[in-house]
Amino acid sequence: MDRRKGTYVTYRELAPAPELRAHVRAYFSFTPDARPWRGRRALVREARFARGEPFCSPVFADPRASLVMELGASCRIGEGWSRGTSVRAYAIGALRAVGSTADTARAEMVGAYLEPGAASSLLRAPGVELTDRVVDLGLLWGSGSARLAEDLADLDEAARVDRLEAALAARLRAAPQRDLRLDVAGLAAWARNEPARMTVRRLADAAGVSRQHLTRVFREVVGVSPKRYCRLVRFQAGLAHAGAGAGVPWARVAAELGYADQSHMIAEFRELSSLTPERLATERWFHPFILEAKSVVPPSRRRV
Repeated sequence: MDRRKGTYVTYRELAPAPELRAHVRAYFSFTPDARPWRGRRALVREARFARGEPFCSPVFADPRASLVMELGASCRIGEGWSRGTSVRAYAIGALRAVGSTADTARAEMVGAYLEPGAASSLLRAPGVELTDRVVDLGLLWGSGSARLAEDLADLDEAARVDRLEAALAARLRAAPQRDLRLDVAGLAAWARNEPARMTVRRLADAAGVSRQHLTRVFREVVGVSPKRYCRLVRFQAGLAHAGAGAGVPWARVAAELGYADQSHMIAEFRELSSLTPERLATERWFHPFILEAKSVVPPSRRRV
């Protein structure tokens, strides 16, 4: 990036405190002209855009819920930042599919990507009740969510993350304990680590339950079936090829990701992102899941 242009927007992901790591995958911050990070937590990922550089963020299907606080400002390609937009807080449930690519506008925001199954403890709603929905946080947390969003809008980036984490930690401590007798979070993590080889049968056998029981619990806790979850993590692993340019050997990629063939992969990408693999590779995109896919160590080939 040409530093003489100045920073237009900064996106960051930051690691949660130890007590929340089983529930929060990462905090994120999207803000103008952010200062170098000097916070106490580890910086997981960062992307910066210089003034005048375009960015376009598509909508991707995702099996994880997230919490978002929009903070009263927005930016649009070619127009820069403006204030006066709404300060609001909302939760996004697991998204099984998408219907269109994204707008060019982005709100200044801070939030958290939740681990599969964390919606019950942190949002106080079963995952299945949030699936394919964007829900005003006031319906889940009450009027205190609006006050929290207003408070965050007045803070700097580091203080915002700390304040949000304190709120989530307080909710976790007050959450009722659930005895699921099934390690849904562990099974979900395993599927993410082996996206090309994972099947519902492998998950059910590892958990020692029937596929029907696994599906019932997984859908209730995570918000999607284990079959859909495996499809989503396989697709997201393929996002590592975003921006790679022309000439990606897609037939080989399809085989490596565990698709039946290239046509199967193309159909999946269309359903879960509204993009073909070729378009994903040859155009410039910004999305947190792309950053994540590019940073992940290649999946383990271990057999269970």
